Amino acid sequence: MLVVILFSSCEKKVTDLEFEKNVMTEIFPSLIDSTCIDIRLYTNFPPEYGESIYDKTGHYIGVDSTKATKEQEQKLLEWKINTEKIKKDTSKIIVAFDPVIKDSHEDLNKDFQKHFKTQIVKLKDKNSEYLFEFENIKLHNKFALKNISQFPKERGVIWQTKYNFLFSGVVFFSRIQFDKDKKFGILDGGFACGRLCGQGFRIYIKKVNNKWIIDEVEGTWIA
Repeated sequence: MLVVILFSSCEKKVTDLEFEKNVMTEIFPSLIDSTCIDIRLYTNFPPEYGESIYDKTGHYIGVDSTKATKEQEQKLLEWKINTEKIKKDTSKIIVAFDPVIKDSHEDLNKDFQKHFKTQIVKLKDKNSEYLFEFENIKLHNKFALKNISQFPKERGVIWQTKYNFLFSGVVFFSRIQFDKDKKFGILDGGFACGRLCGQGFRIYIKKVNNKWIIDEVEGTWIA
């Protein structure tokens, strides 16, 4: 009897994990679209245009664009042309991905309850991890993933290395936590584009017409 109970418990755990993997596989292309960025656009800041305005105490108020110089007008035009060129570029944007999916370090239940009006069923194997096989998942757009193990492991070297491809950053996701009926889910994600460059996300997913979709993506941190 003890053997049967233990076997049933293990079987359920495997089933739950397989369910989570299947959901992650289904939602993965949308996760990439929602979190990854083209570093060329993210760091392509518009040039100064106009004259800065300050109040009597010296505090910055804004910019008077009607006082832009000819040089500023030219720089803004060049920026717009370069931005459009980047947007139309069909080159693959390579993103490093860590396929080791771990539980989130944050307690997601409060946000989950607020968003979906229901509770998370806590992961029984908390702080466990699994290896996500992403290689054969077809993505929607011009992003392409490489296993982070193919990049330099030394701290900070990944950002200093020159590659023969367009490298944009590193994306990572946590395990998904579900409600008891497994109709709603939540996970954390993040995109790092440098030592002090990146964004964090709290991602809400739900099942609609037998398909998993992203319901909302909230920003949790930015650098």
